[in-house]
Amino acid sequence: MPNILLSLSDSDKRLIFSLLLIVIVILVLIALLGFILVKVMKWQAKKMDTLIHDVVVYKVITDKKALMKYGRAKNWAYFFKQAYIPLLIIIFGIIMLIIRCSIANDWNYHFFSTQNGFGTIFWTWKASGTFSGTDYDLIRFQQIVLDNTPHLVGDAWASYIAGPCFFGGGLWYLISVMSLLSRTFMLYKRSKEVFEKSLDGFNQTEAIKQEEAKPEE
Repeated sequence: MPNILLSLSDSDKRLIFSLLLIVIVILVLIALLGFILVKVMKWQAKKMDTLIHDVVVYKVITDKKALMKYGRAKNWAYFFKQAYIPLLIIIFGIIMLIIRCSIANDWNYHFFSTQNGFGTIFWTWKASGTFSGTDYDLIRFQQIVLDNTPHLVGDAWASYIAGPCFFGGGLWYLISVMSLLSRTFMLYKRSKEVFEKSLDGFNQTEAIKQEEAKPEE
């Protein structure tokens, strides 16, 4: 392996460095997204307290089963309130693609195409040349060539609209689903805590003595 690395050209080394940098950036973005999702989930879990607070505090509901039923109804109602907007955004993207395919009479349209699709605005690479199957050829990065550089194509107008709709709406909907699950877990936790009967620290003898010590009215 050291001999192979030494035999790489400067362009190979620069490409390896670029690929490693891309991987690091992707991992950082994933970690950042995960951090944001965790924060959102904690916030949404607390939202369940708001949804069921009044009926518990004012004793409108006095048992676990009724609280679970009420909480689930409120939870799903809140989910539909959160989720219908991203669903409409996704549907709008689908409609744009249908309109484009109808106008062009092209129902085999590839949304991610680098020729006339959403892929035109991304850098893409492809393998070229003949590989003999040796270890050296498997890591010869000069065999990986740039296939596309970001550019705009008029025929891809629908994908430019649909792409952000799919990714933005999809992420929004995913967060809504995860929020629904977070509130569900919190509801289950609260239903146990609010109506849980515990004997921790209870001593029957002491309780009887305290009862007897109370002055008679």
